[in-house]
Amino acid sequence: MVRNNLPLTLIIGAALLLELTSGVLYYSAQNIIHRTVEKLIEREMNAIYLCIRNKLAKVEVTVDNMAWVVADDLEDPDWMYSITQRLVENNPSILGCMVTFVPDYFPQKGHWFEPYAVRRADGTIETMQLGSAEHDYTKIAFYTEAMAKNGGNWCEPYYDKDGARAMVTTYSVPVHDDKGKTVGVVGADIALDWLEEVVEEGKFYKSTQRYIVTEKGHLLAGKDSKLFQRALQLVKADEDKVSLETIIDEKGDERHVYFHPVGGNTNWILVSIQNDREVFSKLGKIRANLLLPVLAGLILIGFIVWRTSRNLERLRKVNAEKDRIGGELRVASQIQQSMLPHSLIQHADVDIFGSLVPAREVGGDLYDYYIRDEKLFFCIGDVSGKGAPSAMVMGVMHSLFRAFSAHENNPARMMQAINEISCQGNESNIFVTMFIGVLDLPTGRLRYCDAGHDAPIVIEESGDRSQETGVSSQERLVHVPVEPHLPVGVFDDVKYGVQEMQLEPDSTLFLYTDGLTEAKDSGRKQFGMNRVEEVLRGDCPIQPRELIETITRRVHQFVGDAEQSDDLTMLAIHYTPKHFESRLTETLLIKNDVHEVSKFSAFMKSVMEKMGVETSLARKLRLAVEEAVVNVIDYAYPAGQEGDIEVRMMFDGETLKTVIIDSGVAFDPTAKEKADTSLSIEDRQIGGLGILLVRELMDSINYERAEGQNFLTLIKKLK
Repeated sequence: MVRNNLPLTLIIGAALLLELTSGVLYYSAQNIIHRTVEKLIEREMNAIYLCIRNKLAKVEVTVDNMAWVVADDLEDPDWMYSITQRLVENNPSILGCMVTFVPDYFPQKGHWFEPYAVRRADGTIETMQLGSAEHDYTKIAFYTEAMAKNGGNWCEPYYDKDGARAMVTTYSVPVHDDKGKTVGVVGADIALDWLEEVVEEGKFYKSTQRYIVTEKGHLLAGKDSKLFQRALQLVKADEDKVSLETIIDEKGDERHVYFHPVGGNTNWILVSIQNDREVFSKLGKIRANLLLPVLAGLILIGFIVWRTSRNLERLRKVNAEKDRIGGELRVASQIQQSMLPHSLIQHADVDIFGSLVPAREVGGDLYDYYIRDEKLFFCIGDVSGKGAPSAMVMGVMHSLFRAFSAHENNPARMMQAINEISCQGNESNIFVTMFIGVLDLPTGRLRYCDAGHDAPIVIEESGDRSQETGVSSQERLVHVPVEPHLPVGVFDDVKYGVQEMQLEPDSTLFLYTDGLTEAKDSGRKQFGMNRVEEVLRGDCPIQPRELIETITRRVHQFVGDAEQSDDLTMLAIHYTPKHFESRLTETLLIKNDVHEVSKFSAFMKSVMEKMGVETSLARKLRLAVEEAVVNVIDYAYPAGQEGDIEVRMMFDGETLKTVIIDSGVAFDPTAKEKADTSLSIEDRQIGGLGILLVRELMDSINYERAEGQNFLTLIKKLK
């Protein structure tokens, strides 16, 4: 009897075992999914938290800096309008900005004085004096709470009917005068509509409900409901405002509530409500639909699994490792591309564009550029080898260039410092060919240092250029002469020298790596320098973007579908200096004696009157130029040595250019690190405040040494 029913017994036993196994797996899977959902919710909320904190942090830093600027200009109440307007113009995240003062602080301005600037719906910036008896800011939360807290504070949301005319929240900080007395509050309004977009983005489950509330229970983002009110009670009852709780909704479904404070200077709280029905619905359907097919194929699957389990496990590990490496390489490629400069430089004297196309997921080429003190700092490099190691070295080279060029204008010294650090612990013997250049934009003087890299090419226009296409009838190519220095990372005692050349107006400097000349077609034939020069001499436009796109297109046409083994990197710099035509030129020659400052002050006053500069602006200009002149008097000549200082002021109707010339020792004030004004007076290093003041009051400063003289140029756009 048992023997006859053995197959049935096996089937029943297998079915019972399968059902038991299915039940265990179901509840185990349910627990795993539950824990996974908890971590998923936590990650989603962390992403929202970071998004909100980044936006709020930018506003907080901007307002904190603004409070410092206002504190330094308390003697000029009318300038507050310009401060608020400039802050709103330069910060798209900020809807409105105000500076409020304690009542009667400026008697000439009335009892209430609140300069306010706001961005209207059409994009225009409107400034006004908002303070009045009807708009008594001393009774509004952003003012009272900042005063009471004596520090940064985000107030509860409110509708600003007089200024922003929208639902806003305000970040405000108190302003103190030089005696430490609180004289007012500066603040910035931000609209709350962007929070709705933040809470609705990136939902893994459609039924997920998210909210942002204040500690007092005011709803900032999300739709109010009975479910939210129940969740809000949990939030109010929790002292730490951080928890994961479970509630039952009106339909009897279990919901998980997760909340966490945003932090910083806010009292905001993130809340997320998850529906378990949606989370586990697919798990139940899968269990029901697969039970019978699994029973039918139980014996066959068991046999197949027994034969293939080891191979499948091996294959799974190989695929997992492949996916892991692929994912890491994709992330590495994104990080590498993010290190390259993506924003176009907005400067009248130069147009620049670069391109890097890696041969693999990650590459070993690099380029970088930025403008500091009217000088364009740029570099291009090629790391030996391929793949992840070269990409890591590329990141290090990029960081070293940024670090050493921040306070150094000599490319040879930059290269020297980069080489010394690159040689430390370089057991893999990876080296880097590199070219570093510093272009003085007012003069076109190019100083550079080459470490074994391909010489750049200067494209000089020698024919008439078409205004429609930007293409010249003929281009003259000049290979930049370079000294044969060793690449970076070979020997730590290599001495690098600086070279100079003059970059003529409307000329283009073209830099590249050997991935351009060594690009190969299917027959392993290289693109070569002759083809590069042929393209540059032909109908290639001189504008950087079009120039690089034209060369890239020619290279792709040449190589076809052939796989490349090297990165293709190019950088083009078009030099277009603006000609300065002076309508008024005044010159003063003084000695390096502090007693000469009075003569200089009279000279400055006379020049300001001739130019018709209004009193407040003239005072700021005199302060900035006088600070620079006193700096030259103190440091240009050795103690006891008498020398001349020439101050030349030129005005073209819109821009004031001041050139301070001396024959003293080389001293670059722009290379001095800025003073850290966040430190206390005891902890702050001596010096740096003078050049910081000049930077704040002038649009740009530039230092150059030529023919044994120091030239410090200060530029201020007056109209």
